[in-house]
Amino acid sequence: MGPSGDGTPQIRVNRNTAQRPEETSEAFEDRTLSAIFKVTKKPLEYLLSCWKRVMRLYKGFKKTKPNDPKYEVVKEARRLCLSYCIFAATMPEMFGLDTPHSSPLKPHLLQEPDCNLGLCHDFLSEALQRAEEDDTIIPAFVSAVEEMSRDASTMTLNDDYKPHMMALRRLVRFPALAVAITESPTFNLDVGADKFETATLLGPWFKMSPLQKEITMSYFSSPKTRDQGSIISAQRAMRMTQQLHSSDLLDIINHLVRASKAARERVLDWFAASVNINHKRRALQTNPEEVSTDGFMFNITTCLDQLCEPFMDAAFTKIDRIDLNYLRRNPRVQIKDETKINADQKASDEFYSETLEGESNFISEIFFLTVAAHHYGSESLTTLMEQLEKDLRHMQAQIDKFESERPKWAGNPAQARLFEEALKKYKDRLDFGLAFKYSLQGLLLDELWQTRSMQFMRYVIVWMLRVVSGRDFPKEPLELPLPATEPDAFKCLPEYFLDDVVSNFKFIMWNMPQIVTSTQGDELIMLCITFLQSSEYIKNPYLKAGLITILFCGTWRRPNGARGALVDLLNSMPFANKHLLHALLKFYIEAEFTGTHTQFFDKFNIRLEIFQIIKCIWPNAIYRDQLSNEAQKNSEFFVRFVNLLLNDVTFVLDESFTAFLAIHDTQVSLRQGGDEMDENQRQEKEEQLAAAQGRAKSYMQLTNETVTMLKLFTEALADSFTMPEIVQRLADMLNYNLDAMVGPKSANLRVDNLESYHFRPRALLSEIVDVYLNLMGKDNFILAVARDGRSYKPANFDKAAEILNKWALKPQDDMIKWDKLKAQVKKAKEADDQAEEDLGEIPDEFLGSLLHRPIQATKRLLMCFLDPLMFTLMEDPVVLPSSKVSIDRSTIRSHLLSDPNDPFNRAPLKIEDVLPDTDLKAKIEAFKTERKAAKLAVTKPTTGNPDAMDTTPG
Repeated sequence: MGPSGDGTPQIRVNRNTAQRPEETSEAFEDRTLSAIFKVTKKPLEYLLSCWKRVMRLYKGFKKTKPNDPKYEVVKEARRLCLSYCIFAATMPEMFGLDTPHSSPLKPHLLQEPDCNLGLCHDFLSEALQRAEEDDTIIPAFVSAVEEMSRDASTMTLNDDYKPHMMALRRLVRFPALAVAITESPTFNLDVGADKFETATLLGPWFKMSPLQKEITMSYFSSPKTRDQGSIISAQRAMRMTQQLHSSDLLDIINHLVRASKAARERVLDWFAASVNINHKRRALQTNPEEVSTDGFMFNITTCLDQLCEPFMDAAFTKIDRIDLNYLRRNPRVQIKDETKINADQKASDEFYSETLEGESNFISEIFFLTVAAHHYGSESLTTLMEQLEKDLRHMQAQIDKFESERPKWAGNPAQARLFEEALKKYKDRLDFGLAFKYSLQGLLLDELWQTRSMQFMRYVIVWMLRVVSGRDFPKEPLELPLPATEPDAFKCLPEYFLDDVVSNFKFIMWNMPQIVTSTQGDELIMLCITFLQSSEYIKNPYLKAGLITILFCGTWRRPNGARGALVDLLNSMPFANKHLLHALLKFYIEAEFTGTHTQFFDKFNIRLEIFQIIKCIWPNAIYRDQLSNEAQKNSEFFVRFVNLLLNDVTFVLDESFTAFLAIHDTQVSLRQGGDEMDENQRQEKEEQLAAAQGRAKSYMQLTNETVTMLKLFTEALADSFTMPEIVQRLADMLNYNLDAMVGPKSANLRVDNLESYHFRPRALLSEIVDVYLNLMGKDNFILAVARDGRSYKPANFDKAAEILNKWALKPQDDMIKWDKLKAQVKKAKEADDQAEEDLGEIPDEFLGSLLHRPIQATKRLLMCFLDPLMFTLMEDPVVLPSSKVSIDRSTIRSHLLSDPNDPFNRAPLKIEDVLPDTDLKAKIEAFKTERKAAKLAVTKPTTGNPDAMDTTPG
C-alpha cells in the first residue's frame, strides 16, 4: 500500500508473480481489508476511491479467475467497501464528521461518474440494491437532490449548472430513486406562483431560461448598436441553448413518469399546480411579482408538448382516448373561473356540478394540461411580444422628447445631473426591453419548437371538430352546418381551447408561414370555416374575428411576392370551395353588431380582411359561381350583405374625403399664416393635421378595398345590385362620390404627399366608373342615377370622361360605353322630370321618404337607413305596427337590412310584421290615375281643329 497522487493510500497489486512468491489468501485479505478500513479525514472520498479499485479487481477476477479463492476475498472487500461508503453517506458522524445541513453525497454526484470521486453507475446500482435492507440509502440520495435543487434556485444558464442537471438525469434513471424523488416533501409545495419555481424540487431546473434578465443581456448587450446579422446570430445560439436545456428537462420528466403510477400522478400534480397558480398571467394588467417567470412557463409548455408527441400520430389513431368528460371527473386543471366558449357562469357551474365516476387516462391528463400550459405559457408570450412592441415605441418617443428638453437644464448643474440620471434609467429600461424583445423572438421564431407546438394545436383542432360535429372526424367527413343543438360539453369548455389555436396560428401565419404543411392547413381551414359559418357556437366576437385574421394572413401576399400559405388550399380544397364564401359573407354581416363598445370600428378591420381573402380567391370560377348561387337561392341574405357593403362604401368614402378636406385646409392655414401664430395655436393646428392625416390614411385604405369589392361584385352580379331595396342608394352613393372627385370641390382634395395616404385619385375614379359601366345594362339603375336630385350633374360625367381620356385610364370601348351611359341617364332624367311635372304637386301623405317624417336621429343613424332621395311617391305603402307610420315597403326593407328596429320609436321590427296600407295605396293609385287622365285631357286635340289644345282644367 502506498500513497496515491492525492495523498490517500493506494493498494498495489503485484503483477510480477515470476519474481516473488505468490501471496497467500490470508495475506491478500489482510492487506486489502486493512486498506479499506483505514480512516482518513475525508472518509467518503477515500472509500469511493477504494471502491473503484476493488471493482477493477472484482471485474478482473470474475472474468478470468472466478474460482480463485482470492475472488471471494475481493467480493467481501467489495461488500464491506460499499457498506462503509453507505455509512459515510448516511452516518457521517460515525467517522467523526458533523454535517447536519450538507449532503455528503452531493459533491460526488456533481463529479463526472468516471472520475475518481464520482458516483459511477455500478456504485449507484449496488447501493440501491441494498436499499431494500437499509432504509437510509434512498433518503440520502433524495436529500442530495433537494440540496442540489436549492443550489440551482440561485443559478442561471450562465452559471455552472450543468453538473446539477446531469446528476439529476443520472439519478432518475433508477426507478426506485425516481419514485423517491417525487415523494420528497419539497416536490410539490402549496406556495404562490412567485415562489413555486424556486421552492419546489423541480422548479429551479425549469426556471433556467434564456429569458432570464442576466442571460438576455449577455446575448444582446448594447441592443441598439447591433446590426441584423448580429441579432440573428445571437438568436440562433440562444435557440440551441434552449433546445439542449429542453431536452434535459424532458429526459428527467420522462423517467419520472415512467418510474411508477404513483410517481406519474405526482408529476402530473406538479404540472397542474404550475398552471393553476398562474391564471393571473393572462390578466389585462399583470404584476410580475405575483406570477411565475416567462422562462419557467415556456419550459413547462415545451416539456408538456413533447410528452404529447407519442400519441400524436398523423392518422389520429389515439385521439378517441382524449376523454371529453375529463373536466367533469375531478380534473387537475382548474377551470371554474375561466371564461367558457359559449356558456355563462351559471350554466357552466350547473354543468360541472355533476362529478362523473372513474379515472382519467394519462393521454387525457396530458392533453388538457398542455392546452392550459399553452394558454398561460407560450401564448401569453406572443401577447407579451405584441404589447412590448407598443411599449418600446412609446418609450423611444418619451426619450426623444426628454432629449429635446435637455437645454432647459443646462444652466442648473444640480437639476441637469438629476435629469441625466433619470434619462439614463429610462434608456436602460429601453435597452432591456429591446434585448428582451430579441430574446422572445429568438424563442418564438424557433421553427423546431413552433412545428411541435403547431402539431399539438392540430390535435386540438381535430378534437374540437369531433366534439361539435358528433362525427368520427377525420375518418368521417365534416358536414355543415353544424347540428342546431350545441353540445353542452363544448359550450362549457374553457374559451382558451379556441383562443390558443387562434393565437398560435395567427402568429405562425404572420411570422413563419413556411412551416405550415398542407395537412395542417386543411384542418385549420376547416376549423375557421366551421366556426364562421356556425358562429352561434362561439360567444366571443374577437375569437371569431381571429379566425378571419388567420385566413387573411394565410392569403396575404408578402412584400417579396411570396404567396400566402393557404392560397392553394383554399382554391383546391372541396370543403373550402363549398363553404368558404358563405362563411365570409355571413360574418361580414354579423360584424355589424359584435356587441362590443368598439363594434363600429372593429367591423371595418374585420371587413378589410374579408375583402383581402375574397380578392385572393376571386380568380377561381368556383367561388364566383358560389356568389351567384347565394344571390339567387338566398336573396334575403345576399341583399343584406349588399346593403351593408353600400353602407361601408358610403361611410368610408365620405370620411376619407372629409379628412382630405381637413388636411387641405389645415396645410393651407399653416403655410399662409403659420409665422403669425403663437406656439399654442401652431401646436393645435399641427395636432389637428396629424389627426386628420391618421384618419385619411386608415379610411383611404378601407375605401380602396371596399370600392374594389363593389367593382368585382357588380361585374359578376348586376341583377343583385339593382334590386329595388338598394338600387337607389347605390346610384346616390356613386353620384355623390363622382361629384366629390371631379366636381367643383375636388380641388380641395389635393394635399401634400397623396401617395402616403394610399390615395390614388385616378385609380379610384377608374374603379367608380367601372361600377357604373357594370350596371348600365339595367334600366332601373339608369333611372336611379337620373333621379338623384342631390348629386347627379351631367357636367360631372363630362369631367370624368375628360380625365379618363387625358390619362388613358380606360380603353376606347369603355369610353364609348361611358358616352352611351351619359346619354341614357340624360334621357331618363328628362323623362322622369316630365313624369313628375305631369303628376304636379304630390300630397305629403303620399311621400315615402323618411326625411319627410318627424324623426329625431343622429347623422350616423340617418346614413344607415335613409334613402337620400327626398319626397318620392310611394309605390307600395305599409304601416309599421308599433309606430303606426306609413312608409314605402322598399324604404323600410332597406332600413331593416341595417337596423332591425322601427326607425321612429326603436321598437324591434321585422319586415314580416309590417301591414299593407291598402287604403293609402288605393288613394295613391287614384291620385296617379287622376293626374294621368288630366294630362291626357290637356294634350288631346279637338275634332274641329287638330292644332287646338284642350284647356279643360285637370
